Amino acid sequence: CGPMMTASGDARTAPARSTNTRTADNWRMPSDQRPMRFRFLDAMRGWAAVVVLFHHIFVDGLPANGFMADRLFWSKFFFMNGTFAVCLFFVISGFSLSIGYLQSGNDRALARMAAGRYLRLAVPIFAICAITYALMVMNVIPPAAQRPAPLDIFGNFTPTVRGLLEFSLFSAYVSQSLAGSYNPPLWTMFYEFLGSFIVFATVAVLRPLHLRTWMLGFLCAILAVYQPFFALFIAGIFIADLFGKIDDPKSRNIAGAILCGAGLALSFLPETGSRLMYVVAPACMVAGVALFAPARRLFENRVGDFLGWISFPLYLVQAAVIYSFSVRGLDVLASFGFEPSMQRWLVGIATVPVALLFAVLFCPVNDFAVTLSRRFGSALFGGREARPYTGPKSRPA
Repeated sequence: CGPMMTASGDARTAPARSTNTRTADNWRMPSDQRPMRFRFLDAMRGWAAVVVLFHHIFVDGLPANGFMADRLFWSKFFFMNGTFAVCLFFVISGFSLSIGYLQSGNDRALARMAAGRYLRLAVPIFAICAITYALMVMNVIPPAAQRPAPLDIFGNFTPTVRGLLEFSLFSAYVSQSLAGSYNPPLWTMFYEFLGSFIVFATVAVLRPLHLRTWMLGFLCAILAVYQPFFALFIAGIFIADLFGKIDDPKSRNIAGAILCGAGLALSFLPETGSRLMYVVAPACMVAGVALFAPARRLFENRVGDFLGWISFPLYLVQAAVIYSFSVRGLDVLASFGFEPSMQRWLVGIATVPVALLFAVLFCPVNDFAVTLSRRFGSALFGGREARPYTGPKSRPA
């Protein structure tokens, strides 16, 4: 997945227990009863964050041998393909940021989301970059020269407060350069941030138009040729638009099953078919799960709820964990005489639960960002902000 990835979900909300789960069957409920989230989307986002973690540990960061380091081989398996998981994130963002406005046409609600978007992303990003800065200054993250390849590419600079502020509050959103980056996965933030506003602008312009579905499909096809990552956001809008237009359950399930199968098949294509693999395949997967009830049920459970809750925190903290805990762990195991391959297997396996733990610990920062962004949007454009989602226990089984 290149340097490492985003799972930036928006606000997690937990209305009353009886209405806090939006499904494909109840999304047309009256506005005062309408739930705020789709559980399957959150769960897909969470599982995608886990795939990114696996990729960064076992393939991209600390591969135990040449076989594990073969990125071309592992790119054929979506459960180890970090780039594919990133593409899923972008489709899910397009869907989740557009579905509410497509169904309601509430201009103020759209304006509130747009107004709070920067704060929603910047607060947790600044927090993790500040933590990384502290780890670098305290030498918990060792200097680049003391890290194994390819982890020696990142952080090859002297950390400064000015550099921290410049990167975490500005550069991460407007530049794709990794120079001065305090968190390699944030290479995607350029796409996530700009893509969010492309979504807001697109739905605001196209929603009133009778041919909007066709126009969304055409726009997605054009962008797939010239800007594939941004095409994924439009694909998410396209799916959200179709999602509300297929009423017959049997038709939904048939279409969803076909799309799920197509997405899985296309995900196994070689890198030479990158447009199909990284644009069409993730779009088919999200659309397929959205429409196919059995597939949705695979995600709508307590594990999915939990992973959805920690998805953005897990995405953010994994680099700091790998560059500190994992790298230092290699040194410890080497001192006990473990050979290099075994060091990497043991450290890699141990890194997974450590990253999950620190993701949970980081969740209050993420929840605060959700609350702050909603209040900021409401202060500018009126309306009540929803109560923030504070953990998986507030959702039903």
